[in-house]
Amino acid sequence: MKVDNEELLLDYIAASTNLYGVIPFAKATEIYNEHNEEEISLNIMIAFVNNQAVIEKLEERFVHVNTDAFVAEVIHVFDEKEVVEQAAAGKPYYVPKPEEFLLFTDQSYFQRTPQQEQLKKMMLEDLDDSVDIEEEVEELVLDLQMSGGDFTKELSEFLGRLKLPMEKAERYIPVIIDIANTTRLWENRGHTPNELMQ
Repeated sequence: MKVDNEELLLDYIAASTNLYGVIPFAKATEIYNEHNEEEISLNIMIAFVNNQAVIEKLEERFVHVNTDAFVAEVIHVFDEKEVVEQAAAGKPYYVPKPEEFLLFTDQSYFQRTPQQEQLKKMMLEDLDDSVDIEEEVEELVLDLQMSGGDFTKELSEFLGRLKLPMEKAERYIPVIIDIANTTRLWENRGHTPNELMQ
C-alpha cells in the first residue's frame, strides 16, 4: 500500500492539524479525498502514519500521531486533547478550498483581518518603538486560536505585555473582542465565533 504523493499528504495532515488542533484520521482522509484526484482509504492513511519515518516527519511539523487522531504539538505537550475535543464536539468543520486550506501547512499562518489592522493602528498611536507591533498582534491571534476559549486570560496577558495605563488599556478591549470573534479557533473546528453565530 503506497501513497503516490507523500509530500502532499503530509501537507494535508499538517494543515488540518494546524487548523483544527485535533483531527481524527478518518476526517483528515475525507478532506484529502475531497480535494484530490488520488483517493486514499482510511487503512492506507493508518498504515502511512504508523511508519516511523512519517511519524518523525510529522513531528518536525509539530504534529503528533495519537491512536486515532493527529494532535497539534501544544495540545500534545499540555495533554489537552480531550479538552479540545469536548469544546469542538458537534461543531461542523471549516473546510476551505485547497489553496486556502494548504496555507495552514505553515504552523504560524493565520488569516489577516481588518480587526487586526485596527489594533495595530491603535498600538502605533499609543506605543513607542520598543514594542514590535506585528509580533504582538501575531502572538495574540495565535494565542487566541489555541486558548481553548480562555479569552480573559489571553486579553489580560496581552494588555499586561503592553503596560498601558488603565484608561488606555480599556479602549483595546472591544477591538480585541472583535479579533477573537474573527479568529479561526481550534474549539470551533476552524470556524470563527462569528461564523458559528450566523
